[in-house]
Amino acid sequence: MKTDHLEFITFCVGSLEESLGKSASQVYNALRSSGVLNGYIIPCYDTLHTFSKEYLVEELTEVLREKGALA
Repeated sequence: MKTDHLEFITFCVGSLEESLGKSASQVYNALRSSGVLNGYIIPCYDTLHTFSKEYLVEELTEVLREKGALA
């Protein structure tokens, strides 16, 4: 995995952690187990990393809810 991908994943986890009030490990596990990490964030990195923090949090929260990874 590329360094820029790792940095972006860390940014996404931290942003979601802050927004959802969950721990970093809970957020990471939700992203990984739902397939959002490897099926969406990494493949769409080139586009996603151009969006604002607010947009990313809204988008990823919605995707996680659609996947049933958030209550």
